[in-house]
Amino acid sequence: MRIELPDEIYAGLATLATVRLMNAKRFSPSFLLRIKILGKTVTVDLLKRGANETNSFVQSFPERGRETIPFGEICSPFPINFFVRCRRTALNQKFLVFPAPLRCPASYGLDKALKNGDYHSSLKGYEGDVARIADYTGSEPMKLIHWRLSARYEEFKVKEMNATFREPVMIDIDSLPGRNLEENLSCAVYLINRLIGRDLPVGLKLRKKVINPAISREHRLKLLSELAVYGKD
Repeated sequence: MRIELPDEIYAGLATLATVRLMNAKRFSPSFLLRIKILGKTVTVDLLKRGANETNSFVQSFPERGRETIPFGEICSPFPINFFVRCRRTALNQKFLVFPAPLRCPASYGLDKALKNGDYHSSLKGYEGDVARIADYTGSEPMKLIHWRLSARYEEFKVKEMNATFREPVMIDIDSLPGRNLEENLSCAVYLINRLIGRDLPVGLKLRKKVINPAISREHRLKLLSELAVYGKD
């Protein structure tokens, strides 16, 4: 038995947990299985030999932080329902629960951050200033073709543009407008997800610990993980 959880779990919000059950017996199927885990029961009537089956259920975790699922229990009344046999299966699955996102008051300046002017990068992009004229490779969008120069040289020429980025945002946990630490952490989760979702590089200041701005999904999950355990270790 194995339980599969998403890599984003938020405190108090419903998430989808999946139980994967595998029958490793060489010859016989298993019947009338009742899987008990996290206070929920999942039913599998027939699991053929060598087969595996998944069943999902909705689960929520009330608090942020580190969590562990120590074990699950498999029970069956088969064959005659006079007694029920049960067996525990060790899981010891560890995972993080992020603070629930909480919309920050507009006074914090989220709208301003989303409207900051672009600055230019040396990376190639489809916006910004023209960096140079290059030969058409077939992968560039039609809007980048320089038609006048293409006519002059009798072959397609394209404009290579500088990529544009918005100004990075540094979130200081102590400067957020929540009434307490937990509200500040939830506000930070909201800002991180919103800003990175708008392609803004985001960094995080947790008192003496500073994480520089970046924009990848891995970076976003790293920031959320820091918030999940902040003050608990």
